[in-house]
Amino acid sequence: MQRLLLLSALVCLICDPTPGQQPEQKPQEREAAASPSPSPSAQPNSRDILRTFRTIQVRTGTWLAKPEMCEGALQKHREFDAWELSIVRDAGAEVVIKIDHQPGWFYYQYSMVHSATGIVLASGNVTAWDGKVACEKVGDILIDRVKRVRPLPESDDKGKKKKEKT
Repeated sequence: MQRLLLLSALVCLICDPTPGQQPEQKPQEREAAASPSPSPSAQPNSRDILRTFRTIQVRTGTWLAKPEMCEGALQKHREFDAWELSIVRDAGAEVVIKIDHQPGWFYYQYSMVHSATGIVLASGNVTAWDGKVACEKVGDILIDRVKRVRPLPESDDKGKKKKEKT
């Protein structure tokens, strides 16, 4: 009897009568013809975006890390002013930074996304006791990420050299 039940269970698993739950498969020829791939020069890559963006919007999904705390953590870096970045509150920002927190854990997830193309420029998580520390860590990480591809302007470096000589 047990063998019969086991055999019937295996048959049910192999012959699934619900084909609607299987993912739809399109022929590759029609898919390629329907959506021509854009040329690489038409869509900017993440390096180009990180070099040129000017406006940032901060969104948080937790009351522990308010947008104001994260904005302040970004603005405290000298690179923020040198790159002439600005923070906006409306949806017209070039880059959106999202920070979220899972209740009961010390992990804060973050992502930096280019709003026009949806390209993820940076993402990850930090461990912090509270939202203020998490915002500071995320600000440091994001500024370092941008620093890899966007050097400080020449005028800022010359001013620093003059101060060192005196």
